[in-house]
Amino acid sequence: MAQASCNQEELDNGTCSLSDKEPAPRVQHCTLIPNKNESENQMKVPSNRKEIKLINKSHLKICSNPDCESKDNLRFAPYFVCAYFGLLVEKFNVRRVCQRCYRDAENHQSVLVKMLGDHKSIVLGPKKPKNQMVTIDDEECSEDSTESPEEVEIEGDIDNFVKYLVEKYRFEEQVDASLNHLEKRWINNKDKMAELDISHSKLEKNLDSLRKELYKSHEPKICLVDSIDVDTHGNVTKHNSTSSTVEAIQPLMPTCKQTALPPNGMFIHTQIKANQAIYAMRSSLLAPWGKGRVIRIKENTEMMYVIRFDTGGKPRTFPLKYLAYAESSPVQLTVGARVIAQYVEDKDGKLKPSSYYAGVIAEAPKTLNQYRYLVFFDDGYAQYCTHEQVTMVCQSSRDVWQDIHMNSRSFVLNYLKQYPERAMVKLQRGQTVKTELNGNWFQGRVETVDASLANIYFPSENRFEWIYRGSTRLHPLFDLLANAEARKNQGATRPTHNMALVHKKKNAPYVEYTRGDVDRSPPPSIAPLSLSSVPSPSTECVVRAVARKSTSKVLKPNSVSSVTPLLVDELTVNAEHKGRFKFRLNESYKNVAFEPHQCNSKCIEEFPYADGDNKNLNPLSIPMLCGWSREVAKQRHGERLSIIYRAPCGRRMRNMDEVHRYIRLTGSQLGVDLFCFDNFVHCFTEFEPEVVYSKINDITYGKENVRVSCVNSIDRSNPEYVEYSTERIPREGVNLNLDPNFLVCCDCTDDCQDKEKCQCWQLTIKATALGPSGKIDPTAGYNYRRLMQNVVTGVYECNSRCSCRKTCINRVAQRPLHLRLQLFRTERRGWGIRCLDDIPKGQFICVYAGQLLTEQEANEDGKQFGDEYLAELDLIESIEQAKDGYESDVDIDIDHESDISQSSGSDFSYLSDDSGEFSDISESKSLVPGQGHENKNDSSEKLSAHTLSSTAVRIIQKDDCQKKTRELYGPNEHCYVMDAKSTGNIGRYLNHCCKPNVFVQNIFVDTQDLRFPWVGFFAHVFIRAGTELTWDYSYQVDSVPDKKLFCHCGAKECRGRLL
Repeated sequence: MAQASCNQEELDNGTCSLSDKEPAPRVQHCTLIPNKNESENQMKVPSNRKEIKLINKSHLKICSNPDCESKDNLRFAPYFVCAYFGLLVEKFNVRRVCQRCYRDAENHQSVLVKMLGDHKSIVLGPKKPKNQMVTIDDEECSEDSTESPEEVEIEGDIDNFVKYLVEKYRFEEQVDASLNHLEKRWINNKDKMAELDISHSKLEKNLDSLRKELYKSHEPKICLVDSIDVDTHGNVTKHNSTSSTVEAIQPLMPTCKQTALPPNGMFIHTQIKANQAIYAMRSSLLAPWGKGRVIRIKENTEMMYVIRFDTGGKPRTFPLKYLAYAESSPVQLTVGARVIAQYVEDKDGKLKPSSYYAGVIAEAPKTLNQYRYLVFFDDGYAQYCTHEQVTMVCQSSRDVWQDIHMNSRSFVLNYLKQYPERAMVKLQRGQTVKTELNGNWFQGRVETVDASLANIYFPSENRFEWIYRGSTRLHPLFDLLANAEARKNQGATRPTHNMALVHKKKNAPYVEYTRGDVDRSPPPSIAPLSLSSVPSPSTECVVRAVARKSTSKVLKPNSVSSVTPLLVDELTVNAEHKGRFKFRLNESYKNVAFEPHQCNSKCIEEFPYADGDNKNLNPLSIPMLCGWSREVAKQRHGERLSIIYRAPCGRRMRNMDEVHRYIRLTGSQLGVDLFCFDNFVHCFTEFEPEVVYSKINDITYGKENVRVSCVNSIDRSNPEYVEYSTERIPREGVNLNLDPNFLVCCDCTDDCQDKEKCQCWQLTIKATALGPSGKIDPTAGYNYRRLMQNVVTGVYECNSRCSCRKTCINRVAQRPLHLRLQLFRTERRGWGIRCLDDIPKGQFICVYAGQLLTEQEANEDGKQFGDEYLAELDLIESIEQAKDGYESDVDIDIDHESDISQSSGSDFSYLSDDSGEFSDISESKSLVPGQGHENKNDSSEKLSAHTLSSTAVRIIQKDDCQKKTRELYGPNEHCYVMDAKSTGNIGRYLNHCCKPNVFVQNIFVDTQDLRFPWVGFFAHVFIRAGTELTWDYSYQVDSVPDKKLFCHCGAKECRGRLL
């Protein structure tokens, strides 16, 4: 390698021997010199794998300048030559140029060096040629440089040398000059770009007009046709005329732009003066208010104002609480403000403002409601109003609900107490929802959803009606509150929770707990709510000491379900879920040709397998390690992919039945659940987290059949120590009888494939007659060791007394853990569990183990140590409630005559009690007929929400005299509780989700006592590798006093609250 050196003084004087060859400072280069004995067109190059490759270098016999194709006198192109021609410089890519191109670059370099030495701006120097060509290089043709460039050896400190050069050649001035030059060019080009933008806009407009003219004759014709109604049985009936439908679905409330709203601020009550225009209550709070003028003011202990209405008549005297300003508020009104608002009527499809009625602000203007106020009128109606349609009442009480009519007082009281949290039914256009109308339940169709209101169409009545989504007239919310009231009246000491949403219909309405933006400014005319005078909500709903998960209940389609999230965690982008998929090939694959034969044990003798082999691998890959192959086939006619398993002997199997038959014929120990015929399930794909700050190889300390790793991608903390146990441990006071002589057993020898002959299967099947349908389900139970849907009455597995072998298809939960799971840290939900491999639907995951406690122990331990790991064994209660009609989907026909006498006058379209409180019936029956205006009392025969709720409670209580099943075990029997706080297994780490991918199943293995089922987790849907496993705790909201727990599951249907 040629090497030379020069000191700082030689560089200053220009006498350095390198300055003539290359004046510019150089960066050290290292290249390889080819062996002269090698051929001219070949050389050795070190590759990335440290190997020597022989490559053809004939492509180097042409000038690298794209505008020159000379092949004579090529020489190595140093960096300044490549920069001059815009060539990419790479480590193993040789650039060569001809003598003429080299001189051009050298002359350009010399001029720049001279300008740099004279302290002139090099930006104003000669320009480089524009290279608009793209050079595509093949990496197989890359090699090291065949020439050794010169090196500059710098004596002394490199930092001082660089500092010296920067000061000598004034690089800071060069940078400033370059910036000034670029700014001038940018200003010059700015005007040209503006002209181009104008021209471009004109061309776009002309192009659009030409396109419209071209397609004008091909525009589709849009016409309205008669709509149809499809009931739950698929029967199609004709809907009414399209015109009425179109007109009816138009919003009855006008919209308001944000710019029309006044600023935020405190509303200041102005003094009422004589001759001032004002609104006053005519006869009652339910009647319209009239406009008039103040004649005089009576100054005494309580200010009284004499008002003469504009319509004439005798003057009347009113206090301030029955007067309202005639002008709109100069500031925005807040929730809880006492107002009068103009009701908008729909007459013959036209919106016509009518009189003013008393009410209260329920929602402040925001984007979701198009900057309008939601007003709850005293007579039970709800409507969105613009700012101009609302005016403040001159004075209101400290507790604003005391000024409201008694029919609405209880509802408004609870609404303002819980605001901004509200229980509302999530509805979408086109959904069907059971809705109360004239004392009966009807199937209504959602035509329009306007923020918190929904326009419901009743096909049987040919009627449209706007209903508040928080009204108990909607069956999902009514059912929730009515059931809670019924459990309270029956003396229930604990709530029941839904853990497995396996029967939820798609696109079904559900209840959500929403939280809007809280107004920071205090109410304009009222003091903060005085909660001291309000009855405690804990006395109005089911109360318990601690919160517990349930392990048995199944949600019905129209019951409370998952809802819109309040604060959605972006789980897909959080560090906790970042990772990659690791694919590996099946190295043991062999293509075995099939020869006709009778399969027997010799077919698998080359691949012996015993239960427990090949642990810590994807269980679905175990057959492929035992000589099997899994092939993806495409049907001849169609695009659907199918899976075919090829046995070690070459025989092909197309379904689970054939696989199970082969396993029995050959005597293989492979379980049938190690096979999967879903083409979207991968058997050799493993999830790996992207970032790991701390890791534990096995959190179970060897107590599980496979390792369960623990990683933390958030911080470096580890989970708290827990005594790991794969079995449940009864505490003192729990009499758990595990004597096998009390177990029903079978004598099957066919792996219990025949359900009619297996006594254990028959226990599962016959028990389904006690379920909600009351009918026997012959398909209940496992389907080749996979459970596709929850069995409410429980699954009875084969036990230790049965004659069947370990490969029996009715032995699932009793088998040890074989799925590869991983404990990981989440950002907001503590520790969670995810799967490292794909899990097919119905696959068993694990059990929930811990200490078995009595009711009293659970309450004491929950208060002292926490209740987050308590799970009730409430199978008996779940079955009884389902059978008694707690979650019945049958239409309820309410006693019309008995309740109409107690409710008349108005349609309480928004009345509901979000906390589960139901007022006394006598409190909602005092409306006087004829006091409402014409269009607001046409539903006078409807029942109030409170009356409906109380009626439903009486219906539910009709079988109270019947003795409960748990009472047969003893007078003081209660649900037993599984506690995994300090002792438990991997199941304790499964988090909650409002849309879970795992459901809970009660299973009987070592005992068939209904009080002590096993709790097993099964995949509700197909679960991709790396997905967190979650189940639905379904805590009863407000069931634990003074405790609120918000949900951060991130699901689209998040309910918002757990407790």
